[in-house]
Formats: sequence, structure tokens, C-alpha cells
Amino acid sequence: MGIVGSDVAKDAADMILLNDNFASIVDGVEEGRLIFDNLKKSIVYSLTSNIPELSPFIAFIVLQIPLPLTTILILLIDLGTDLLPAISLAYE
Repeated sequence: MGIVGSDVAKDAADMILLNDNFASIVDGVEEGRLIFDNLKKSIVYSLTSNIPELSPFIAFIVLQIPLPLTTILILLIDLGTDLLPAISLAYE
């Protein structure tokens, strides 16, 4: 506890509450869960959107066909198309 807690307890704690209200713990846990869910959504979106971009490289290695796009071009496409949706999922 931030106000009533002893100095020993404050030194041993990883996190100290600035007030003695337990509702702030509930709010903090809810906010942490929301951030974790948004992070999972962003990771899943990024992984699923990059699988179609990896398939030409796999076909290039396995079937020895020429590459339709260069690596730099694919990175620029990623930057333009994946950045804004991933940011919107993170701040949902």
C-alpha cells in the first residue's frame, strides 16, 4: 500500500500503489488484460498477413522459379499495408 504500507514492504514490492484504493488494482488488471489481448490480435494479424508474402520465396527455393517481387519491394509493401491496421489493433 502506498500510504499506509511500511518502508520494508515498499522496498520488497515490485509495484507500489500510490493510493490505498483496491479498485485501482482491478482497473490495472483490466487494463493489462486489454493490452495483452490487443497485442495478441496484432501478432496474429501480422503473422497471417505475411504468410502469402512468404509463399513466393518458398516456391523460389523449392521449385526454382524466378521471384515475382524483390525483397525490398515486399518490405515496402509491408510497411504501407500492414503498419496502419496493426497499429489500430494495438490501440483498440
